[in-house]
Amino acid sequence: MGNKLMAMKAAQQQLDGRETDDIGNQDANSKHDENQNVPVQNTSDTKRETQTVQIGNRSASLFLSSASINLSKAKPKDTNNAKPSPSTTPAPISRQTTKTKREKSRLIPDEMLQIRPKREFTFTGYDIMADVASPECSDDDEDDDDDTRQIKSTYRNTCKMLGVTPASSFKNQVATPAITMRSHPTGPAGVRAMAIALVDNQVVTSLDLEDNGLFTDGAKYIAEMLHKNRTIIDLNIAENLIGTEGVRAIADVLHVNHKITSLDISGSGLVDTDALVLADILQNAPCLRELILSHNKFCGEGGMILGSAIAMNDTLRMLDLSWNHLRGKGAMAIVAALQKNIGLRKLDISWNGYGKDECFILSHALQENTTLKELDISNNRLNKEAIKHLLDGIQNGDGLETLRIRGNPVSPELALAIIKVIKESENCRIQQLDMGDIDVNEDFVSLVDDITMYRPFEVLYSNVLKHGGLQKREVEGIDYNVNMVDELF
Repeated sequence: MGNKLMAMKAAQQQLDGRETDDIGNQDANSKHDENQNVPVQNTSDTKRETQTVQIGNRSASLFLSSASINLSKAKPKDTNNAKPSPSTTPAPISRQTTKTKREKSRLIPDEMLQIRPKREFTFTGYDIMADVASPECSDDDEDDDDDTRQIKSTYRNTCKMLGVTPASSFKNQVATPAITMRSHPTGPAGVRAMAIALVDNQVVTSLDLEDNGLFTDGAKYIAEMLHKNRTIIDLNIAENLIGTEGVRAIADVLHVNHKITSLDISGSGLVDTDALVLADILQNAPCLRELILSHNKFCGEGGMILGSAIAMNDTLRMLDLSWNHLRGKGAMAIVAALQKNIGLRKLDISWNGYGKDECFILSHALQENTTLKELDISNNRLNKEAIKHLLDGIQNGDGLETLRIRGNPVSPELALAIIKVIKESENCRIQQLDMGDIDVNEDFVSLVDDITMYRPFEVLYSNVLKHGGLQKREVEGIDYNVNMVDELF
């Protein structure tokens, strides 16, 4: 029995010795692993630790691997409250293994576990400016060609440089044949930006900037642009009060730019002394076909200067001098020029001061001129004597086709005399008579019907007044069965 107890004790001691050796070997291996994995850390800067910490043989960077992303999503375990899982491993070995895991977990700071990848801070080749619209191209430029985008870009950049707000209506029309911007508060600075954008534009042929507050400086910017641009042929800068210097700048550019065919400078505040500049335009702009000078302040002297220039010009086709102060010698000079002019097809002298004497000169001009086709003498002072002279020119002239005389003190009886002259004249070629707001009688309507039976004829008038027949009607001693011109005067 004693021998058996001694043998069992010796076996137990031998078993305890083996367990002690195993534990020692595990401690040595654990220390060796720790020496292999512990990095050199800088505790002064937590963010710097994140960049220099080593996991195995790799270094962490701002570009996160998929393993790091998965690691950041994992929730750290609470080792204090965790229940130990059943294990057959002896207790000392279990405690040492837990200690080793804790030492390894210290290699990954807590901040590393909270890192989430942010696209804009990674070096993956992603350009954060790719989502930002380029300043040279906006959303509405996507469908434009390269030239249009360049023009719009130039306009936007110039507006920014000058401190003005870009006009969307202008920007949307830079690739169309006609730009129409009426009554916009553009101002000189705004039109300067437009002019710069139009310098190399090869699409726009018509530019309408009426009532944009250009003034003198704005007109100079337009003129400077036209020194290089040869595409624009129709220019409207009316109602901008460009004044003497502004119209002079336009006149100067027309010496070198022979592409402009239509020019509207109405409402520019021009006076008699500015007529010299306009005379220069008429003499040195051979391609100009239409000139609109309405709503200015040309009087006697200005009319005489313009009259001399008109007489020498044979390229202009339409001249609008309405709403000026033409009367007396100035008005006479304008119509007298028609005797020599062979180019004009349309003349508008409405809303001026043409009376008896002025119409006397006009009568002779209409008899000499065979190229003028349309005359507008509405809203003047055409009384009975003035109408007589006008009818004399119509009766013996063979060029005029359209006559506008609305807004004059013409009675129904006088209107009847006019239509009778047109009907009976062998030379008269009038096809359209605009009497607008003038009342007529039934006899007038009857004669119009007779004319339309054998040639094209159109007449505009106001009300039809009922009265007796033509043969029985006499007004102021006029017999409508005789020559109307001789009877009226």
